[in-house]
Amino acid sequence: MSLEDKQYVEGVLAGDPGSFERLVEKYNRMGGAIAYGVLGDYQRAEDVVQEAFFKAFRALGKLRDPARFKVWFAEIVRTDAIDKLRRRRERPLSTVDASVLPQESPFDVTPEDEQARRETLQKIHDALRTLGEEDRVVLVLKHMEGLSYKEIAEVTGSTVSAVESRLFRARRGLRKKLGSTQMRER
Repeated sequence: MSLEDKQYVEGVLAGDPGSFERLVEKYNRMGGAIAYGVLGDYQRAEDVVQEAFFKAFRALGKLRDPARFKVWFAEIVRTDAIDKLRRRRERPLSTVDASVLPQESPFDVTPEDEQARRETLQKIHDALRTLGEEDRVVLVLKHMEGLSYKEIAEVTGSTVSAVESRLFRARRGLRKKLGSTQMRER
Protein backbone atom coordinates (compact mmCIF):
# COMPACT_ATOMS: atom_id res chain seq x y z
CA MET A 1 0.00 0.00 0.00
CA SER A 2 1.45 3.33 -1.00
CA LEU A 3 0.68 6.69 0.52
CA GLU A 4 2.33 8.23 -2.53
CA ASP A 5 -0.16 6.42 -4.79
CA LYS A 6 -3.00 7.63 -2.59
CA GLN A 7 -1.80 11.21 -3.04
CA TYR A 8 -1.52 10.75 -6.81
CA VAL A 9 -5.01 9.25 -7.09
CA GLU A 10 -6.48 12.00 -4.95
CA GLY A 11 -4.63 14.53 -7.13
CA VAL A 12 -6.14 13.07 -10.30
CA LEU A 13 -9.62 13.13 -8.77
CA ALA A 14 -9.04 16.76 -7.78
CA GLY A 15 -8.23 17.61 -11.41
CA ASP A 16 -4.41 17.47 -11.49
CA PRO A 17 -3.42 15.70 -14.75
CA GLY A 18 0.23 15.59 -13.64
CA SER A 19 -0.70 13.18 -10.88
CA PHE A 20 -1.87 10.59 -13.39
CA GLU A 21 1.30 11.09 -15.43
CA ARG A 22 3.29 10.19 -12.33
CA LEU A 23 1.23 7.01 -11.89
CA VAL A 24 1.88 6.12 -15.54
CA GLU A 25 5.62 6.70 -15.12
CA LYS A 26 5.66 4.65 -11.94
CA TYR A 27 3.67 1.64 -13.19
CA ASN A 28 4.21 1.50 -16.95
CA ARG A 29 7.07 -0.98 -16.69
CA MET A 30 5.23 -3.20 -14.20
CA GLY A 31 2.16 -3.22 -16.46
CA GLY A 32 4.31 -4.15 -19.43
CA ALA A 33 5.89 -7.01 -17.51
CA ILE A 34 2.51 -8.40 -16.52
CA ALA A 35 1.07 -8.12 -20.02
CA TYR A 36 4.20 -9.62 -21.56
CA GLY A 37 4.04 -12.47 -19.06
CA VAL A 38 0.55 -13.31 -20.28
CA LEU A 39 0.94 -12.58 -23.98
CA GLY A 40 4.61 -13.26 -24.69
CA ASP A 41 4.62 -10.42 -27.22
CA TYR A 42 6.12 -7.00 -26.53
CA GLN A 43 3.96 -5.01 -28.96
CA ARG A 44 0.69 -6.59 -27.89
CA ALA A 45 1.71 -6.10 -24.25
CA GLU A 46 2.33 -2.41 -24.89
CA ASP A 47 -1.15 -2.06 -26.41
CA VAL A 48 -2.72 -3.76 -23.39
CA VAL A 49 -0.91 -1.45 -20.97
CA GLN A 50 -2.05 1.66 -22.82
CA GLU A 51 -5.64 0.42 -22.82
CA ALA A 52 -5.37 -0.49 -19.12
CA PHE A 53 -4.18 3.00 -18.20
CA PHE A 54 -7.12 4.45 -20.11
CA LYS A 55 -9.52 2.13 -18.25
CA ALA A 56 -7.89 2.94 -14.92
CA PHE A 57 -8.19 6.66 -15.54
CA ARG A 58 -11.88 6.38 -16.37
CA ALA A 59 -12.60 4.16 -13.35
CA LEU A 60 -10.36 5.89 -10.83
CA GLY A 61 -13.33 7.29 -8.91
CA LYS A 62 -14.48 3.72 -8.22
CA LEU A 63 -11.22 2.72 -6.55
CA ARG A 64 -12.15 2.17 -2.90
CA ASP A 65 -8.64 2.41 -1.45
CA PRO A 66 -6.42 4.76 -3.47
CA ALA A 67 -3.32 3.44 -1.66
CA ARG A 68 -3.90 0.10 -3.43
CA PHE A 69 -3.62 1.56 -6.93
CA LYS A 70 -0.67 -0.71 -7.78
CA VAL A 71 -2.56 -3.96 -7.16
CA TRP A 72 -5.77 -2.61 -8.70
CA PHE A 73 -3.94 -1.52 -11.86
CA ALA A 74 -2.03 -4.81 -12.07
CA GLU A 75 -5.33 -6.69 -11.97
CA ILE A 76 -6.69 -4.54 -14.80
CA VAL A 77 -3.61 -5.25 -16.93
CA ARG A 78 -3.67 -8.98 -16.24
CA THR A 79 -7.40 -9.29 -16.97
CA ASP A 80 -7.10 -7.29 -20.19
CA ALA A 81 -4.10 -9.32 -21.35
CA ILE A 82 -5.93 -12.59 -20.70
CA ASP A 83 -8.97 -11.27 -22.57
CA LYS A 84 -6.80 -10.26 -25.53
CA LEU A 85 -5.17 -13.69 -25.54
CA ARG A 86 -8.54 -15.45 -25.48
CA ARG A 87 -9.91 -13.29 -28.30
CA ARG A 88 -7.00 -14.29 -30.54
CA ARG A 89 -7.45 -17.99 -29.69
CA GLU A 90 -3.81 -18.50 -30.50
CA ARG A 91 -0.46 -17.73 -28.97
CA PRO A 92 1.71 -16.12 -31.61
CA LEU A 93 4.86 -15.11 -29.80
CA SER A 94 7.26 -12.67 -31.37
CA THR A 95 11.00 -12.87 -31.23
CA VAL A 96 13.02 -10.42 -29.23
CA ASP A 97 13.25 -7.08 -31.01
CA ALA A 98 16.77 -5.79 -30.48
CA SER A 99 15.49 -2.22 -30.30
CA VAL A 100 13.72 -2.93 -27.00
CA LEU A 101 16.81 -4.31 -25.31
CA PRO A 102 18.87 -1.96 -23.13
CA GLN A 103 21.46 -0.23 -25.27
CA GLU A 104 23.71 1.52 -22.79
CA SER A 105 26.21 -0.16 -20.55
CA PRO A 106 28.40 1.24 -17.79
CA PHE A 107 31.30 -0.89 -19.04
CA ASP A 108 33.26 -0.98 -22.24
CA VAL A 109 31.65 -3.81 -24.14
CA THR A 110 33.12 -5.43 -27.19
CA PRO A 111 30.88 -6.30 -30.12
CA GLU A 112 31.45 -9.97 -29.26
CA ASP A 113 30.30 -9.39 -25.67
CA GLU A 114 27.22 -7.56 -26.92
CA GLN A 115 26.43 -10.36 -29.36
CA ALA A 116 26.80 -12.97 -26.60
CA ARG A 117 24.50 -10.93 -24.34
CA ARG A 118 21.86 -10.68 -27.05
CA GLU A 119 22.10 -14.41 -27.76
CA THR A 120 21.67 -15.17 -24.06
CA LEU A 121 18.65 -12.86 -23.85
CA GLN A 122 17.17 -14.54 -26.91
CA LYS A 123 17.63 -17.99 -25.33
CA ILE A 124 15.94 -16.81 -22.14
CA HIS A 125 13.11 -15.24 -24.13
CA ASP A 126 12.64 -18.42 -26.15
CA ALA A 127 12.59 -20.52 -22.99
CA LEU A 128 10.06 -18.18 -21.36
CA ARG A 129 7.82 -18.48 -24.42
CA THR A 130 7.58 -22.23 -23.92
CA LEU A 131 6.31 -21.89 -20.35
CA GLY A 132 2.64 -21.61 -19.54
CA GLU A 133 1.04 -18.21 -19.05
CA GLU A 134 0.85 -18.44 -15.25
CA ASP A 135 4.49 -19.50 -14.97
CA ARG A 136 5.62 -16.63 -17.21
CA VAL A 137 3.58 -14.13 -15.20
CA VAL A 138 5.03 -15.10 -11.82
CA LEU A 139 8.59 -15.24 -13.15
CA VAL A 140 8.31 -11.84 -14.77
CA LEU A 141 6.66 -10.26 -11.73
CA LYS A 142 9.27 -11.66 -9.37
CA HIS A 143 12.48 -11.37 -11.35
CA MET A 144 11.87 -8.48 -13.72
CA GLU A 145 9.63 -6.34 -11.55
CA GLY A 146 10.86 -7.37 -8.12
CA LEU A 147 7.40 -7.83 -6.62
CA SER A 148 7.14 -9.64 -3.30
CA TYR A 149 5.33 -12.96 -2.99
CA LYS A 150 2.46 -11.14 -1.30
CA GLU A 151 2.18 -8.60 -4.14
CA ILE A 152 2.28 -11.36 -6.75
CA ALA A 153 -0.45 -13.20 -4.86
CA GLU A 154 -2.62 -10.06 -4.90
CA VAL A 155 -2.02 -9.46 -8.61
CA THR A 156 -2.75 -13.06 -9.58
CA GLY A 157 -5.60 -13.61 -7.14
CA SER A 158 -3.69 -16.41 -5.47
CA THR A 159 -2.19 -17.23 -2.10
CA VAL A 160 1.42 -16.64 -1.08
CA SER A 161 2.03 -20.38 -0.76
CA ALA A 162 0.59 -20.95 -4.24
CA VAL A 163 2.91 -18.25 -5.61
CA GLU A 164 5.89 -19.90 -3.92
CA SER A 165 4.96 -23.26 -5.46
CA ARG A 166 4.34 -21.75 -8.88
CA LEU A 167 7.69 -19.94 -8.80
CA PHE A 168 9.49 -23.12 -7.79
CA ARG A 169 7.91 -25.04 -10.68
CA ALA A 170 8.41 -22.17 -13.14
CA ARG A 171 12.09 -21.81 -12.25
CA ARG A 172 12.58 -25.56 -12.54
CA GLY A 173 10.86 -25.52 -15.95
CA LEU A 174 12.93 -22.59 -17.15
CA ARG A 175 16.13 -24.22 -15.92
CA LYS A 176 15.18 -27.40 -17.79
CA LYS A 177 14.41 -25.46 -20.99
CA LEU A 178 17.73 -23.63 -20.75
CA GLY A 179 19.56 -26.84 -19.99
CA SER A 180 21.34 -25.20 -17.09
CA THR A 181 21.73 -26.07 -13.47
CA GLN A 182 23.36 -22.69 -12.92
CA MET A 183 20.09 -20.81 -12.38
CA ARG A 184 19.86 -19.86 -8.73
CA GLU A 185 16.74 -20.17 -6.62
CA ARG A 186 15.81 -16.84 -5.02
